[in-house]
Amino acid sequence: MIRHKTGCPKCERGEGHPVLVLSVRDDTGKIRHISLRPQQKELVEEWLNNYHRLKEQIEEVCQLNQLLLRPEP
Repeated sequence: MIRHKTGCPKCERGEGHPVLVLSVRDDTGKIRHISLRPQQKELVEEWLNNYHRLKEQIEEVCQLNQLLLRPEP
């Protein structure tokens, strides 16, 4: 929620304004916050789901590679 300090009736009633924010960590470890429009929410959720599925598949391949690289007894 964002609340204006002065001059906003909605904020003065304590309601505030809902905000969608995507937090992204870059390769240096720094976290960036990206404000999203409400109409972007569904697309960003789809992209995040795709990312998580891809990450799981890559982990499976890495586990298989570790098994295949072990020396045979």
